[in-house]
Amino acid sequence: MSWNVQIKNRTAVIEMCSNPINKMNPGFFEDLHRALDVVDNHHPRLPIILTASGTTFSAGLDFEDVFPRFASSDLTKIRSWFQLFRDSILRVFTLPRRTVAAVNGNAFAGGLILASCCDVRVASAGGAKFSLNEVLVGIPMPGVYTEILRYAVGSKATAECILGGRVYDVPEALDLGFLHHVVPAEQLLSEAIKYAEVISSDCFSAYAASKKALLRPTIERIERDASEMYELALQAVLAPDSIRAQSIAFERLKRRSSE
Repeated sequence: MSWNVQIKNRTAVIEMCSNPINKMNPGFFEDLHRALDVVDNHHPRLPIILTASGTTFSAGLDFEDVFPRFASSDLTKIRSWFQLFRDSILRVFTLPRRTVAAVNGNAFAGGLILASCCDVRVASAGGAKFSLNEVLVGIPMPGVYTEILRYAVGSKATAECILGGRVYDVPEALDLGFLHHVVPAEQLLSEAIKYAEVISSDCFSAYAASKKALLRPTIERIERDASEMYELALQAVLAPDSIRAQSIAFERLKRRSSE
């Protein structure tokens, strides 16, 4: 398993480290499930902190993995990838325990969605950037993640971020609701542990039931509209203009990598 799982005080701290900026690809999601399996099997009642090291929490989709998938028009590969992403994100979103994202740095696209799945989001003060830039690179925002974001930050902020693709700094992300708290970088983990341990193990059942009730309308919308929204996203991601936008973004990435 690539990710580090440590028990600190009464909290399970999961450090993402699949690659230097935690680009999301099948290996990343495999690491995520393995880490959650460890915590579920050995520490089923502890709160979880999800974090990373360096200047990036997660850069979102691994373009080198996903753009060739879309360009291939291989529906089997694309459907499998959509399902893997969906199952992984929903697993974090619906965990029946307290979850805290200790956002150590930049969180883009799927990385910001992953952080938004957590009940509490604490970030380091500093120069981190946040964005939902999928539309700007020719990738539609599937309905599943739209509903998760709507639950996390409300419809107004969700629409602004998805449709505008702006890059936000830490104070702006705090104002929009993507972050709940901002703390000095050196205090990030200790403060995240404090927020995680607000709920004791004796309150696990009450917390789990209350969280399920809060999430229920969102989950019902996801389940009701999943098939229709999935097909809409699939059609959009394979549209000729989307493929052109993805190709431009991919070439730009390769130029940056070679500089």
